[in-house]
Amino acid sequence: MSEQSLPPTEKICPVCGQDVPAGEYCGACGAYLRTGSAARSHAFAAHPEEHLFHPGIISTLFPHLPRRHAAPFRLALLAGVVVLVVFGLLGLTGAGIATAALVVPLLYLIYLYEVDVYEDEPLIVIGSTFILGLLIGIPWALYTGHFSTDTLVANATFGAPLWKILAYGPGLSLAAQALMLVGCLVIYARKRYDEVLDGFVFGAAGALGFTLAVTVVELWPQLSQGVRSGAPTVDNTLAILGRGLLLPFIAATATGLIGGALWLRRGKTRPATAFGWTTRIDSVVLLVICLWVGLGLVNVLVTSIVVTVCIYAAVAMVLLLAARVALHHMLLAEAVDTRVGPDTVCFHCHHSVPRMAFCPHCGVATRATPKTGHGRLERAYR
Repeated sequence: MSEQSLPPTEKICPVCGQDVPAGEYCGACGAYLRTGSAARSHAFAAHPEEHLFHPGIISTLFPHLPRRHAAPFRLALLAGVVVLVVFGLLGLTGAGIATAALVVPLLYLIYLYEVDVYEDEPLIVIGSTFILGLLIGIPWALYTGHFSTDTLVANATFGAPLWKILAYGPGLSLAAQALMLVGCLVIYARKRYDEVLDGFVFGAAGALGFTLAVTVVELWPQLSQGVRSGAPTVDNTLAILGRGLLLPFIAATATGLIGGALWLRRGKTRPATAFGWTTRIDSVVLLVICLWVGLGLVNVLVTSIVVTVCIYAAVAMVLLLAARVALHHMLLAEAVDTRVGPDTVCFHCHHSVPRMAFCPHCGVATRATPKTGHGRLERAYR
């Protein structure tokens, strides 16, 4: 059937060859129909109003959030950063890091509730990810918390042996990453959660529980000695932002990426060659290993808090962009259902469109919309 003979409400996608409803995007594969672009880098699959390479923290770490709900989360995160900077300027390092450690995890728990990622099993999902990560992080911090600091001091004074640098730097970082994945792997055994973003969210939740526990346990002696710090103001502020925000973000994003790549293996996908390394579990794991090896070496070799936080910030930015590209490609790769469902209102753009893998009007991946409300009522079309 030629494109000329099709009714005006249908169109043949030049990328996947499917007869799809006429619109800006192919409802089957997500391609941009105006240019025939399969990559559609101008429109992030989870938030198509943003460019793929837009440094959107909220839209990356909270991919299910609809556009109208993202603003309160951005404001809350911004307000949290302002409060933390104030704590740093006042020298309240202990209180600042404690507050910072709670900001992202609390926002994430609110996000899980808001978009109903856990569907009708909140206790199982939160218990197996966030709380399990919290429980694993407590003994880990109690046992290993001083190793990196002791190695840093030893190396700065008389030089630490190579085995200690490798063991207490990259070694501890990689072991912590493995522990952050435990909750994600527990949920992986439950077959009902079969979407890429499920894996990403569960991995991130487990990592945030783990980093919260580690931060609070390692901070406790400092709090018991008094809330004020005698360190320079700049050092206080950077320590709060680095330990309280950058580290949880890096841990959550890295663990979530592994979870997403793992979940992608659960079902059918489009040819992996079309999306490159970003959808391969081995490539994602290698990226995360390189990341933690580098940061582990920084933890035991770099004595300047300014340099350390700058490196963490650079890594966080690179990881943010890598995560967006990977999630974008994973959402495109897992869209193998080409059925056209009944008309429904898109949860993202609010246009009435046929139920498909992607909204024909705005291009959002249906699996990147909340699991509650009208956007996911047609579960037969998952």
